[in-house]
Amino acid sequence: MTNPRISRDLEVRYTNWRGETRLRTIRPVSLFFGSNRWHPQVQWLLVAWDVEKNMLKTFALKDMEFRG
Repeated sequence: MTNPRISRDLEVRYTNWRGETRLRTIRPVSLFFGSNRWHPQVQWLLVAWDVEKNMLKTFALKDMEFRG
């Protein structure tokens, strides 16, 4: 069994709140059902390390396409 605290990087196509879509490399940290400043509607949100920006960010699952 793998350590759940160690996750691998994922490449996803993500559309941000401005409607801009691009490929992102993220490392998932946690998942929750709620809202925040950028995602005011209650929904599934993924907290992940943004590899490119080198910071923790929150992503709306509904705006994400996973690549295989």
